[in-house]
Amino acid sequence: MTMTVTGTYESDTQISNVRDILIANGVPQEQIFVDKAQHQIKVMIGDTLEPGIEDILKRHNASTTTVSHH
Repeated sequence: MTMTVTGTYESDTQISNVRDILIANGVPQEQIFVDKAQHQIKVMIGDTLEPGIEDILKRHNASTTTVSHH
């Protein structure tokens, strides 16, 4: 099953840092979407990776995180 993990942040700098960390942890760039207008980063992943991705978003001070199943 595919899902989207979304983190909301206070600044573009936080989003940029989290994006770099996700890439460094092996998440392909094509699976990472940045919505600057909403201050969100969205990661499309398989369900087995969800806990690790959500943990990364939370450790980098996401004000909220959500998981959507597709």
